[in-house]
Formats: sequence, structure tokens, C-alpha cells
Amino acid sequence: MVTFTHRQFKSAMNRLKYIDSWFWTRYTLNSYNGCQIGCVYCDSRSQKYHLPIHFEKNIIIKKNLSKILNKKLSSSTSVIPDVVGISGSTDPYQPAERKYKNTQQCLEVLEKHDYPVHIISKSDLIIRDIKLLDQIGKKSWCSVSTTITTTDEKISKFLERGASSS
Repeated sequence: MVTFTHRQFKSAMNRLKYIDSWFWTRYTLNSYNGCQIGCVYCDSRSQKYHLPIHFEKNIIIKKNLSKILNKKLSSSTSVIPDVVGISGSTDPYQPAERKYKNTQQCLEVLEKHDYPVHIISKSDLIIRDIKLLDQIGKKSWCSVSTTITTTDEKISKFLERGASSS
């Protein structure tokens, strides 16, 4: 059974020391801590992310995330518009997003401030925000990445329990 905990965070985005050479992101943003997708091979299971071992069963909902992000982008002189990587240790469109909409709300803030985005997701829920992503792309830049590990649904459900069907 999945438990949801609401917690207040002080910041919404992290600035990378070096621009990511793979996705060209300067900032990262995770809408949640924990991920219901539950991929057995997920890099976030490593200790460097400081997430609980069973992070697919304990999801932390970041309270007021979009408000914190908007305040930072509205008032900061040190944050320059550059690519925000949405999802580094969690899927931004995991099932919790249907109810809590942290990702959607953050995308609205990023679009308002003309920030380009790169999203990584295994969920077809991303289709819900296709118009918003298109607006971001028209104003700045937007890309979406996904991984299809297999087209065999039996293997897929073992490897990525909560992912959308390929």
C-alpha cells in the first residue's frame, strides 16, 4: 500500500554545478520525493539520492511547490532562464500527479517565466499537459524523453510496475 506524506520544502529547483551534458539542463526539479512507477533498475535506488529503500511506497508530496518556484523565479536575480530538467529521481507523471498536480502547476510557472524544460517520464499522463508543453516550446524550448525497455507486457510489468503500456 502506498502512503502519502505532505511536507513543506524551502526550495523547488536545484542548480547544477555544471550543465548536464546529456540533457543540457542547468536546473533540476522533482515534483515529488518517491516514485510509484517502481522500476527495479532505477538509479534513484542508489544511496546518493538519500531516498528511502522503498521509495515507491512512501511518496512525499511537496506542499506549495509551484508557489515556492514562482516566488524564486519572480524575485531572484541569480536564477537565469535555462533548461529545467523535470524528473531526476522521480517520475513527474507518476499516479500521485493525477490528484496533486505538482508537475502541472510547476510547468505553468515555468511557462509564465519563459523557462525551457526537459521532462523524462514513463507515463502517458503527460498527454494531459500537451497544450502546456506546446506553449512552453513556442516561447522557449521543450523536450520529452521516455524509455521503452520492452514491448513484452509481462516483462514490462516486472521491470516497471507502474509505467504505462509501451
